[in-house]
Amino acid sequence: MVRRMTDDITITHLERRKIEGRVLIPFISACREKFGDGPTRDLVAGAIRSLAAGDGARWAATFGGDIEGLRRVAEELWAGGGGMELEVVEQTADRLAFNVTRCRYAEFYKELGLDDLGVQIHCARDHAMVEGFNDGLELERSQTIMAGGTCCDFRFRRKA
Repeated sequence: MVRRMTDDITITHLERRKIEGRVLIPFISACREKFGDGPTRDLVAGAIRSLAAGDGARWAATFGGDIEGLRRVAEELWAGGGGMELEVVEQTADRLAFNVTRCRYAEFYKELGLDDLGVQIHCARDHAMVEGFNDGLELERSQTIMAGGTCCDFRFRRKA
């Protein structure tokens, strides 16, 4: 899915994240120098959680706040425009499991030598996004490509 930024320019979700990353990376570096790594990490984590929860709420309104809506977010938004390659492992009314087998978001941060920031800026969004999307759902993930895993194993399920 391509999102409209203005009437004249359309960009993919991946392109949006790259633009955000190019702005955030120097800002985070400057904050680390001035305030130290711990306080900067805490500040960035809080901001990212808030942004992600807002994204989740908007995406639920657009795609529907159920398991099928999550699948549409993953396939149309995150993977749209070549952002990632994913393989659906399971889908029921209460569960969605997929593996990301290629992540161009991770490739972007790795090219910059900033895997740690990629984990903090990009991957850390996912749990908060689910809370904003539907607080009756939860995400379990044991690995990400960004953090050196062989895949990103997304496992969404309805809370018991």
